[in-house]
Amino acid sequence: MVYGVAGGEVAITNRDLNFRHQIHVIGLHLGVLIEHAPAIFAELLDELRALIAAGVCVPGTPTVYDLADGPKAFAELEARATSGKLVLRP
Repeated sequence: MVYGVAGGEVAITNRDLNFRHQIHVIGLHLGVLIEHAPAIFAELLDELRALIAAGVCVPGTPTVYDLADGPKAFAELEARATSGKLVLRP
């Protein structure tokens, strides 16, 4: 599936990926995994923690706005001028 295109037009559609390029889409639903296989979920979290500790997987840094600048943050989000997460600081 195509995700993360809030900043502009998608270069390729889900239809293109599935029917023209015949890719395999693999994913997981965390809620179902936590409910039905908590041990596997715990293993995945341990692996993720290890990757973060090793510097392989670096968590993103959000763009932080003061709460008073909330209208500016929302305007930039609406204009698709942002990337990543936005945070309003009280």
